[in-house]
Amino acid sequence: MNKFFKILTLFFSIFILFSCEPGRAENGDLLFGVNGSETGGNGGNPTVSKKLKSVTVDDGTDVITYSYTYNSDGKLTKLKSSDNSGNYELFYDANKSIDKITVTQSDGSLITTTNFSITYENGKFKEAKGTGSESDGSKFTNNFTAVYTNNKVSKITSKMVGIDSADPTVTYDLYTMTSDLTYSGSNLSNWKYKILMPLVPLPTVEINATMSNYDTHVNPFGLLPEVFNIIAAHFETDTYAVMGFSANNYRKINVVSNADNQNANYVYTYDADGYPTKAVAANLGTLTFQYQ
Repeated sequence: MNKFFKILTLFFSIFILFSCEPGRAENGDLLFGVNGSETGGNGGNPTVSKKLKSVTVDDGTDVITYSYTYNSDGKLTKLKSSDNSGNYELFYDANKSIDKITVTQSDGSLITTTNFSITYENGKFKEAKGTGSESDGSKFTNNFTAVYTNNKVSKITSKMVGIDSADPTVTYDLYTMTSDLTYSGSNLSNWKYKILMPLVPLPTVEINATMSNYDTHVNPFGLLPEVFNIIAAHFETDTYAVMGFSANNYRKINVVSNADNQNANYVYTYDADGYPTKAVAANLGTLTFQYQ
């Protein structure tokens, strides 16, 4: 149950960021990307292949670094957040496909662990069955499915179900999340997100994001495994993961939520190989990328 309310807090924080905040800049918030001008780089066809080593998010108040670890085959094996809010460990089968993902989160003294078992169909992600537990004894399931259209992820659905601690045969729906993804070429053009929370007396939460004005440079989050991005897209409401389905970086976004309509424009800096190294939004914060 604690896990459920932590997710609710994250969703409400999205609405706060896109609400009528006094003095809020019209160019939006770093949760939804970067744009404006381009400096440095050699465009969308880098001659050097790199892997994302870390992303540091500095919003002017807190600084969090997400660090990525790879095995000798170049496969992502770990993501660690400096505040331990979400640490991922990825495991591979004999075909070098991700078959298990473990997510561990710390929130004060509470530790939540979710183990996902991944299955495929015709070489594409089919389902992730998750079993979770908290250090206070709470247990839940969190299952994902995905639909593909023209070989691209077009829909993600996840459902979290609580398990009664006194009687494990009794379960209750906590939430159902859906993401509908539409593309223009190799990039996302629209992301429709919805969460239904039957235990909470609130309207269904809906977000409709339209992305445009893409650059021609490598999207750092697109360097990460598709299966990882599918799970992270809903787990902990990681909007960066959703953007990993695009080949390039959008520079303009319109976000419509239940209560607000906002536009955002962003600024990138690139290295000599065409990879983004920094995303800056005036008075809002900075994303800094490092590669290996």
